[in-house]
Amino acid sequence: MEQTIEDINKQIKHCTHCRLHATRMNAVCGEGPVPSRIMIIAQAPGRTEDKEANMLIGPSGKVFDNLLYSADLKRENIYITNLLKCFLPNCRRPRRDEMNICYQKYLQKEIELVKPEIIVTLGYHVTKFIFSQNGLKAPNKIEFKTTFGQLFTAKNRKIVPLRHPATVVHNSTNLKKLSIEYTILKTLQSKCTYFDQCILPEKYKNGLITKDLLDKFCHGNWKQCNRFYAYSEGFQPNESILPE
Repeated sequence: MEQTIEDINKQIKHCTHCRLHATRMNAVCGEGPVPSRIMIIAQAPGRTEDKEANMLIGPSGKVFDNLLYSADLKRENIYITNLLKCFLPNCRRPRRDEMNICYQKYLQKEIELVKPEIIVTLGYHVTKFIFSQNGLKAPNKIEFKTTFGQLFTAKNRKIVPLRHPATVVHNSTNLKKLSIEYTILKTLQSKCTYFDQCILPEKYKNGLITKDLLDKFCHGNWKQCNRFYAYSEGFQPNESILPE
């Protein structure tokens, strides 16, 4: 019999597969509709989440809700979960074996059930791990900042790394950066405004560009497309101009 999200949540609540079960108050399950077009993956529950057994609440939760609102999204329309289901003692870094266990036992199954078109990863460790699971080169810490708000495609899925809203709680000057980066979620909800007059869909039908390119720009982050920029500036782009 196929597992349901309810089956997985019951297993999460009683999980003892790694050392983290000994120090948690509650294992925190994912929340949201199944299936869902957008799935957001955070690193692990914070102290408030550990106490209340809910996703992204407290100060960072309020920031998160505001960022979603600015992107025309609501919690009830997306699936939100953690890579690790238990609180990390003293908010330490996650360990590889902990991430592997939680992914194999729970997150991988959540992804299979939720069937997201877009996976949003919050923070460095989650992004690095999800990249590795999808055959993408994991960014190092120096390169990592350049991945925020960018779109990556792998295995017929879009992956978008974003900063965790907790960074605003610790440093309010980050709010402007986050607000800009989170706008990609609004862009991803529609195809390019110039899609119907652009030559790229025809090039794809004729086998001249790949589906990845079409997904990344025409149905993805089209505001970063060279052709979109030309159209928006009032120019008719040359047929040879590609998105990047």
